[in-house]
Amino acid sequence: MFSENKYPKNNPFSLKQNNTIYTYHIINEGYYPLKDIICYTSSHTRNKTRYKVPDDYIVKTSWGKDHIVECEIEYQSNKPVFRIKFKENSQQYIIESNESPSKVANDYLNRKKSSNTHSRISGIHVFGLNIIDIEHEREHKKKEKRPYALKSFNLLSESMKTKHSRAFSMQVDKIFESEALNFYNQIDQPVLQEVRFNVQSKNYSAICYNEKEQNIDAFVNVINKGLISRDAYRDLTALEAGLLREYNVANVKKK
Repeated sequence: MFSENKYPKNNPFSLKQNNTIYTYHIINEGYYPLKDIICYTSSHTRNKTRYKVPDDYIVKTSWGKDHIVECEIEYQSNKPVFRIKFKENSQQYIIESNESPSKVANDYLNRKKSSNTHSRISGIHVFGLNIIDIEHEREHKKKEKRPYALKSFNLLSESMKTKHSRAFSMQVDKIFESEALNFYNQIDQPVLQEVRFNVQSKNYSAICYNEKEQNIDAFVNVINKGLISRDAYRDLTALEAGLLREYNVANVKKK
């Protein structure tokens, strides 16, 4: 592997891998999940090396005459999803795989009309998972406990927005439980009923009270009697943040 530039001092930068020069622009550096969650690439490469797979990672990669893609890795249910976005004839395409970076990279090649469908490409190279400078930067930030620069909310996928918002609500609930008894007597039974917040003009609401299922059951009965569709109810929750979230109602319906 040959490096013309060093990251993070230089971004974008170029690397020569397997006689191909790739140019990388790191959009979101990402981070390595905890040891019991982090995944590694397969060892099918020539040197049998396995590379760590980061979460919340986005890089713009270009090579050859007409290959410009945006690669993204996002953990879902503790497993990485590899995603490639590209434009062709003014249209945006998205290809993803939960198998490997090479699977999605070669699916991309097969979609490119001008490409030789018999050729193969390394997903590790396309995603830049073997770039030592980026790995060192992530590890240094982790050791020094430097704050991870989160990606702007409006740039997140819808699933990541939901993931962040739910995790934030759960953390607020945990903090309330641990701190409430510093201000109230235990017999007072302080309870956090709801967490409501706004991110970039979008309202979020999470019910925390243990008896919330009783309220949800009541909502489900009303919805069923009134024949209100999920889409219609979702539109109502967008207008009124105080309503129970659609996914809360849907979960009860499944029981």
